[in-house]
Formats: sequence, C-alpha cells, structure tokens
Amino acid sequence: MTLTHSCNTPWADNWLVDTGDEPPLHHGLSPFGKTVLEEMNRLGMIVDLAHVSVETMKVVLSLSKAPIIFSHSSAYSLCPHRRNVPDDVLRMVVS
Repeated sequence: MTLTHSCNTPWADNWLVDTGDEPPLHHGLSPFGKTVLEEMNRLGMIVDLAHVSVETMKVVLSLSKAPIIFSHSSAYSLCPHRRNVPDDVLRMVVS
C-alpha cells in the first residue's frame, strides 16, 4: 500500500513537497503515520514508497521493520524526475 499519491495525507508528505508545489506538513511522517507504518509492518503489508517525498522515504526506511518497495519509480540519477529515488535513499534501501 502506498502512503500517499499526489497530495499530503494526515500521515505522510507526497512528492510535490520536493518540487515546492506543496508545503511539507509532517517532514516525513506524522505521529499517526508512524503508527500506520508500525501497523502495516505488524500485519505483513508491503509499504510502497512511490509518490512520497524524499523525507518521507528516509523516515520510513529508518523506522520500518520490514522491506519496502518503490512499485513504479526509477533512480533519479538515471532519470531526473522528482518522483524518482535519489541515490542516497537507494543506499538506505541496500542497508
């Protein structure tokens, strides 16, 4: 399940924060968003980080107890679109 699409939610910031088109509401995840992530991990749900802000990616990767996916994203260094994943975040996935 993805945490957001093209709007901020009560639990996560979306990729438009990175373009400046929307202000960050949570700088990643809200306290409720952290609870959502914990519950998704507990239930065995796959967390999809497509469409979230870079800060949301980093927060989720630092907190998740389970692997995550980017269901339809590319490496930003290969295709510099704001919805793609920066190299420093990809390194977090590896670790």
